[in-house]
Amino acid sequence: MMKRISIGMAAVVSLLGTSAFAADLAPRPYTKAPVIPVVIYDWTGFYIGGNAGYSWGREKTDGNLTGTSSVSVFRTAGPTLLAGFPVVTPLATLPLTGRANVNGFIGGGQAGYNWQRGTWLFGLEGDIQGSDERGTGDVCTVAGCPLGTSILTANYKLDWFGTARGRVGFLPTERVLLYATGGLAYGHLSANAPLIPLSWGSTRAGWTVGAGVEAAIDQHWSVKLEYLYMDLGNVGSGAVATTGIVNALNTPSVGFNTVTTTSTLGVFNTRFTDNILRVGVNYRFSGPVVAKY
Repeated sequence: MMKRISIGMAAVVSLLGTSAFAADLAPRPYTKAPVIPVVIYDWTGFYIGGNAGYSWGREKTDGNLTGTSSVSVFRTAGPTLLAGFPVVTPLATLPLTGRANVNGFIGGGQAGYNWQRGTWLFGLEGDIQGSDERGTGDVCTVAGCPLGTSILTANYKLDWFGTARGRVGFLPTERVLLYATGGLAYGHLSANAPLIPLSWGSTRAGWTVGAGVEAAIDQHWSVKLEYLYMDLGNVGSGAVATTGIVNALNTPSVGFNTVTTTSTLGVFNTRFTDNILRVGVNYRFSGPVVAKY
C-alpha cells in the first residue's frame, strides 16, 4: 500500500514539473516599454516685470510770433497824456524754429500675456515709465539760429510716458524669443522759457514700434533687451501772450515820461520723437508643460 502511494506522489510531482517547464518554453506576449514624457518650455501665460534704460529724444519747435508796440508820452506833473499818443505799431509776424536733444534715464514696469503656438508667439504688453529726459534749446526766427535771431531759450522735459503694444515673436530655441512690437504710445511733454516767463505742454498720444530679444532663465523668470522708437506728435501751446513795459523818466525832456509797452502773442508747436533702449526682467505665472512623448 505504501509503495502505491509513493508511486502516485512521484507521478504528480513529475507532471507538475513538466507543465512548468512547458510554460517557460511558451512565447511571452510583447509589452511596449513605458514612454518617458519630455518636458518642454512654454511661454504662454501672464507676466509682470520691471525695466530701466536710457532714451535719446529729439524735439522740433515751430510756430509764429506776432504783436504790437505802443508808445505813450506823459507830462509828469499831470500826469497828462500828450495829444497824439499812444502810438501803436504792429510788429512783423516772425516765424519760430528750434531744435533740442532731450535725453535721460527712464525706468518703469510692464505687464502682459503671451500665447505660444509651436515656435511662434503672440502677445499683448503695456508699460508705464518715469522719465528724466530733458534738454535746452534756442527758439529763433531763422533755422539754425544764427547770431542775433534767438527769441528765447526753452527747457524741455518728458515727464512720463507709456505704451500699449502687440508682440509677434519667433522661438529659434525653446528658451530664446526674438520679437517685433508696436502700438499706442502716450506721454506728457512740458516746455518753459523762464526768462519771459512762458510755458507750454500737454499729454499726447502717438505710436511706437520696436524689437527685442528675451531669454528664459527658468520656468518663471526671463530677461530681455528692447528697443523702441516713439513718436508723440505735436505738443502745442495754443496762443501765449506776453507783455513788456519800459518806463523812461525825463524823456524826451525833463518833465516828461515815455512808456513803451510791447505785447506779443506766440504760438508754439513742439514735435517730439524718442529712441528708447532698455533692459528688463519678467516673472511669468505659468510653468513648463508636458508636450512631447
